[in-house]
Amino acid sequence: MRSLLATPELPRNKAERPRPGGLRSPTLQPYVSYLQDRWQAGCTNASQLFREIVALGYRGSRSLLAQGVQAWRPPRLPPKEREKAQRLVRRSSVRWVCLRPPDQLKAEERALLGKLLAEDDDLLRGHTLRQQFRQLVADRDVGALETWLADAKGSLLPTFIGLANGIEADRAAVDAALRLPWSNGPVEGQITRVKLIKRQRYGRAKFDLLRSRVLAG
Repeated sequence: MRSLLATPELPRNKAERPRPGGLRSPTLQPYVSYLQDRWQAGCTNASQLFREIVALGYRGSRSLLAQGVQAWRPPRLPPKEREKAQRLVRRSSVRWVCLRPPDQLKAEERALLGKLLAEDDDLLRGHTLRQQFRQLVADRDVGALETWLADAKGSLLPTFIGLANGIEADRAAVDAALRLPWSNGPVEGQITRVKLIKRQRYGRAKFDLLRSRVLAG
């Protein structure tokens, strides 16, 4: 205390030298070029980037990566505009927008879909795979199915990986469904019809009446 009082000038706190963080971190430096390329390619999901550089040998934390790429993100919307966008998301069913074919969506729904896909790489991959599968079934394209299965298993999305494995386990039946003109749709329709008639008369009729109603329909 006496030494401070005897000091001719007011003591000043020394600024602590900032520790390197974010993209300046020695841990992250070897992967900056890769991250820049992936970011320019459209991958802005920190979790996906983390998984990719871990496979390349990265030993740092996800939070360090997220801190580094934060500077590449555009500024957030003002509170009023952000609240307006959130209300739009609440009014529109995200599931509906993602599951419907894009050509059947209204203009505002297509805009919302584009916004959702731009903000979530996992959702973008899933939506792309869904639309591709819908198209190959409509075209009955067995050749495209092989490519789709490879893409689905490489997507890192558990739902599509499970679907791809299930298709491969019953591949002969799936290929036949795409190649052949026949369908079991009429049979399933008749089964549903018989069940409906049976339930309408449950406990009040025997087999003879059920048979007559089925044949009469």
